[in-house]
Amino acid sequence: LNMNFKIFYILLLISLYSCIDGRAPSGINTRVFYGEGDCMPPINISTRVYKPYVGNVYIVEKSIAEQFNDSSFDSLKTISIVTEAVNGGISVLVAPGSYYIIPDTMFCLSCDNFVTIKKDELIEKEFKFFKCTSY
Repeated sequence: LNMNFKIFYILLLISLYSCIDGRAPSGINTRVFYGEGDCMPPINISTRVYKPYVGNVYIVEKSIAEQFNDSSFDSLKTISIVTEAVNGGISVLVAPGSYYIIPDTMFCLSCDNFVTIKKDELIEKEFKFFKCTSY
């Protein structure tokens, strides 16, 4: 059932994007950066080190993402648009709407990784994620 849903979803996306008629596509063309480290007070954000992210990045509709939490992140991944970040870069076409950009390494819903994409708009915002290894 899970594989059938994925195949259906891919076919649905292909059919939706095959209707584009010379208009500028809507989507995301951006870079994702990731870092890990100490979050003990005092937190000095300026000393955090970020590197271009390599791995899966999930693009999730806002209304769907907000029904999930950290413990159900694996379930959310199965119904999300997934793309692979290569040296931090991602480029994916999506229908206009509101989305969260989430790296595979951490579940995060915040204003920093939220975008609203309008018709014929290509978002080029950079995203930074920092995973705390100690508090």
